[in-house]
Amino acid sequence: MAVSNIQQIMEERVFEIDKIAKFDPNNPQKNYFYETDKTVGAVWCLEPGQEVYLHSHSNVDDIWVCIEGTGTYFPDLENEIQIGKGMVILAKPNQIHGMRNTGEERFLFVGFAAGSLPMDITRY
Repeated sequence: MAVSNIQQIMEERVFEIDKIAKFDPNNPQKNYFYETDKTVGAVWCLEPGQEVYLHSHSNVDDIWVCIEGTGTYFPDLENEIQIGKGMVILAKPNQIHGMRNTGEERFLFVGFAAGSLPMDITRY
């Protein structure tokens, strides 16, 4: 395989979280790194106290993979689940979900949405 082919493959299919992640002291950051007609991927970066508001999607599965830090996951309007590095969270269509960085350190997770894009958002 030619070197140029490998470079193209690397650019299109290999992603480095450290190069994608961007934090902002004022607002949580959603850093997209790819999107197709079936899936989208983003690196979420939350400083302590920042959160992803409670929401749902009717047309996609939303999967969050916790990479670093700790936080609170909201699986509905009434419950909380403590989460951290190494945990994977799934929200199926119409399931409420949200996240807050309740730790002392930065919280980073990778999100993947799969289904019929573009995804809709219902905020709670």
